[in-house]
Amino acid sequence: MQGCGLFETRAPEAPTESGGQFPPATDPKITISNLQRSIDLKSVQYYAQCLSSASTDGREFAFTPSSEGSAQYASVFRTWTTIEEQAYFQNLSARTTTTSRSSLILNEKSFFLSADSALAEYDYIFTFEHTDASFAKVATGNLQFALIRNSSNIWSIFRWSDFKTTNDPTWSLFKGKFSN
Repeated sequence: MQGCGLFETRAPEAPTESGGQFPPATDPKITISNLQRSIDLKSVQYYAQCLSSASTDGREFAFTPSSEGSAQYASVFRTWTTIEEQAYFQNLSARTTTTSRSSLILNEKSFFLSADSALAEYDYIFTFEHTDASFAKVATGNLQFALIRNSSNIWSIFRWSDFKTTNDPTWSLFKGKFSN
């Protein structure tokens, strides 16, 4: 009796693209790597997953801008939370084309790890090719991430501080500019 192949095995489906690129952040350096990858892909969803929230991590995300960012966008940064961070990245990502390049290059300066928290310092080059011709496409500076591990053993950034180290704009200016 010839069958229709109903009980034959089939080839497994290929995994989704995001699965392998964004592993669970069971180590603070995975969180930082996931942040870099979310910027490469302009993924607002995965960018947001790198940030803490009071409901899942017990600590609300806080951002301290660079001195120039604070001077230029004082009212914007006064109440900066996870919501504003996500909105800025959404706004910035919306102002690109499909071929626009984006990246975050980090040069580790220090990394301290304890049982449930970590403090990392990096010099950075943040590149984001957006469509606003009047604004820079590259930011450089130094940043500090304070990370926390939640009860599910997932790490997230709960404090982010930005510092000016060159004549280039800092990342804070991108956040201020694209905050609305």
